[in-house]
Amino acid sequence: MSQLALAVLAASNGPSARWAHDVRNALATVGLHLETLERMSGPRGRDIAHAAHTLMSRAAAMCSEAISQGTQADTSSRRKPLDIAKTISQIANLLRPSAPAGFEISVAGSGAFMVLADPQDVFRILFNLVHNALSAARAGAGTAQPMTNVTLLIERRDMTVTVRIADDGPGLPQIVRDNLFRQQPSSVSGGLGLSIARELAERNGGVLQHVDSAHGATFLVQLPAATGSVAEPGAFRSLGKSARPEAA
Repeated sequence: MSQLALAVLAASNGPSARWAHDVRNALATVGLHLETLERMSGPRGRDIAHAAHTLMSRAAAMCSEAISQGTQADTSSRRKPLDIAKTISQIANLLRPSAPAGFEISVAGSGAFMVLADPQDVFRILFNLVHNALSAARAGAGTAQPMTNVTLLIERRDMTVTVRIADDGPGLPQIVRDNLFRQQPSSVSGGLGLSIARELAERNGGVLQHVDSAHGATFLVQLPAATGSVAEPGAFRSLGKSARPEAA
């Protein structure tokens, strides 16, 4: 998509602006990949190029879906069983090449974890969260206490699949935590991205929340579980109206 087209999207206060934010994040990561590729060659360079091409394809798909959703009011029809572990592994592989030296993206949880959700929405939710962690890691690189890892732990309990995204950074200052999930662009808190991610989680019957942790920042994504290739009867239930400690 051209820079002019992105500018037109960003000028809107509606859903297109939110899509433009995600496209901007994806393209920013592509730019980091390509900058690195210019300084490298061999197999490692090819891996980075592959990640860049994949992200460009994702960005194009987001733009196409933004257009199609303009005429589709019903989003529930796009929900289907998918293995969230595969989506997480894909995101980790796409973002690893843009991580600062020594930074690790770890995925914990074995086997398949089936959720009932829109696959594109799930990708956007998790991409936003991991992208925010990497942005913070790059900002803190070279400091006395740099962030060294972010871990995505996947668990299932009853009919809910939970993804815990936790980093070992300094955590979020209280003033930032007080304004999480508000629709305000912020290079520190990722406010607009978090607002988008929460909205996407809730429209898929799920929950996104920040939780207290001893070290770093921790977010929980909860989505309705599905079993096998077809969701079990009653597998879908709304989690989005559960307790939310942060102001929306």
